[in-house]
Amino acid sequence: MTDERRPILIAYDGSDCAAGAIDKVAEEFGPRKVIVLVVSEELERVPFIATAGVPVEAETMELLTDAAQKGAQATADKGAERARGLGLDATTAIYQGGPVWSAIVEAAEEHDAALIALGARGLSGVKRLVLGSVSSAVAQHSDRSVLIVHGS
Repeated sequence: MTDERRPILIAYDGSDCAAGAIDKVAEEFGPRKVIVLVVSEELERVPFIATAGVPVEAETMELLTDAAQKGAQATADKGAERARGLGLDATTAIYQGGPVWSAIVEAAEEHDAALIALGARGLSGVKRLVLGSVSSAVAQHSDRSVLIVHGS
């Protein structure tokens, strides 16, 4: 059982498996406070920015950063809307930084989450080796309970 006074942190990226995590939290834990978290990597870490030594103008970088922030908020709002539709008391949080698993663990600490919930994409083979597993890393590095929801 989780402490009902503390929120459940749901990592959300707009994918079906992340939506499944929201659904599972609503099903298993009923109406309670949740935080729908979207993690956005810093644009400087994205490989296409300033590739091959081509400088990016400050104005362009500002536009890209603003667009990324708005996109992250729109994704979080979509997740929170889904959560509210299932009876959860949802708020949103946006974290910028990477790696993603680390930002999720940090957000759970900052919000004193009773539980971290996230979907698993079910990657295997080379994709898992190259991309890694966010859900596995969160479970390995967090001292909080982690609910990993596998797709059906």
